[in-house]
Amino acid sequence: MATGKEWGRRRKALGRTGFTLVELLTVMAVISILAGIALPKFRGAIVKAQAADVIGDLNVIKVAVLTYQSEHNSWPRDVRRGRVPPELVEYLPEGFTFVKDDYTLDYDNWSRRRRGPFNIGLTVITRNDLLGLTVVNMLGRNAWTNGRRKFTWVIDG
Repeated sequence: MATGKEWGRRRKALGRTGFTLVELLTVMAVISILAGIALPKFRGAIVKAQAADVIGDLNVIKVAVLTYQSEHNSWPRDVRRGRVPPELVEYLPEGFTFVKDDYTLDYDNWSRRRRGPFNIGLTVITRNDLLGLTVVNMLGRNAWTNGRRKFTWVIDG
């Protein structure tokens, strides 16, 4: 029976070089393990990046709403989800839309209803629950979900 060194010499003598099946399987197993460890962290990073985009949009709207309120001493009126309130168009960047690929935004004006202690909220509607929950967690205070893919941030209470 040939030892490891003898086997290597025989392979070279026969002109055979390369990797054995055992070596290839070992490398594939190690790569699979590393991918299994890295993939969830990569997915988490993608969701956090998407949540940062959502929060950026929410902050743009918040600044527009508060600027409008300070100039007119009233809040923009409530419109249907996915629609930019007409009063805010001049305060938002050109081409800004409330309908995005992964989510839809909704401006909520509760001040006229007087149903609760809040005046203005911005709602994110998404089919990606993880995205919505990440947004709520990143916003921290004044953010909640109704448990049905709607995630709201109160900007004036």
